Amino acid sequence: MPRDLFDADEPKQEPIACVRCGQSIPVSTWVKRLARKTENWDTCKDCLSVNPITHIQYKHPILGYIFCYPHQGEVDDLFRPLDEAGNLFRPGERVCGHKDCINVKHIKSPKPPAVTPTRKRRTVVDDDELFWALIEAQKYDCKKVRTK
Repeated sequence: MPRDLFDADEPKQEPIACVRCGQSIPVSTWVKRLARKTENWDTCKDCLSVNPITHIQYKHPILGYIFCYPHQGEVDDLFRPLDEAGNLFRPGERVCGHKDCINVKHIKSPKPPAVTPTRKRRTVVDDDELFWALIEAQKYDCKKVRTK
């Protein structure tokens, strides 16, 4: 999250920490960046020169050349990707070996538990109950119908 710009007439005289890594940025550097109206004035030189990795290509011993796409968001303690709600993002075993890979071809989804079909039991309805239910249904339908 970018910092708020403050009044340029009264600049702070203390170094600030980089937004991404926390490294100290000297006063002279960020004052010059503010004067030039640089977009990322609160980011250190090292973080500016590094672009986030979009994909990893390597030769897997069994699968051959493959592309892995690392997750760019939050991860849990086991380095598994999480979504905005904190739930696992695309859960399952990664065949490539990278725990944060989100390539759909590399994810072996866990099998859902087997559901055995069961027969539905017929409920026995008494004739009297059926008769009174039909009467109530007719009364309900009559209330909904408007007569002119």
